[in-house]
Amino acid sequence: MTSINYTTILLVVAVGTVAIIVFGTFFGVAWINSNPGHYSYTVTTEGLAGYEGGPGAEIIVPLPMRDGEPVFSKDELDNQQFGSWTSTVVETPYGTMLAFRSDGEDLTDITAEFSRRYEPGELKIANIREESLSPLTCDHSDGPATWTNGTPDVPDYSSVISLPDDLAPLGPDAGDIVIDIDVGVSEGLNHSILGDTYRVRMHESIPPDVRGDIIVSVDITQYADGAWVSVD
Repeated sequence: MTSINYTTILLVVAVGTVAIIVFGTFFGVAWINSNPGHYSYTVTTEGLAGYEGGPGAEIIVPLPMRDGEPVFSKDELDNQQFGSWTSTVVETPYGTMLAFRSDGEDLTDITAEFSRRYEPGELKIANIREESLSPLTCDHSDGPATWTNGTPDVPDYSSVISLPDDLAPLGPDAGDIVIDIDVGVSEGLNHSILGDTYRVRMHESIPPDVRGDIIVSVDITQYADGAWVSVD
């Protein structure tokens, strides 16, 4: 009987030790398995090389905002050179936006990229509609738009860009001005817990005769179950 009890105790101790090792290893791996969150913001254009504009002409585009402040600091955004354009943060009737100011008459296309990393668990998105682009409206077809992909319908989500009135085609063959904005937001991986991932896109093709403030459609999606799903 004593021998049986001793064997049982040894077995229990051995099983317990193995369980502790396995659990400790799993917990340790899970604890250190983390990746930072990130915000990325890219503005690109096509067709501007076929136009001319006076010095100081501005193209104004939406800017990612969180808690009423730009995601990126003024030091990151201001006075950055992108071809013949210099970036600057501006206040508009629609709120804080980003302007690209022409340095001369010979225009180039814009490729502007900004990114920011966050410590694992630091970035939490409460409402992507309030933390994506400024301005962002959700009027759900409440009235006509001046320009929305060439249709009179206001989309579920819309924003505004502005083209200067003195932006003039160099010739009759000048094509549309294409403006693309791509915002990527990921909460990252925190102790093996995967956060949310979003993408906010604005892709607009503006005819040569359209200027001023232009309403544009915005597409907001979330990555879930291996696919991008529209955010209602």
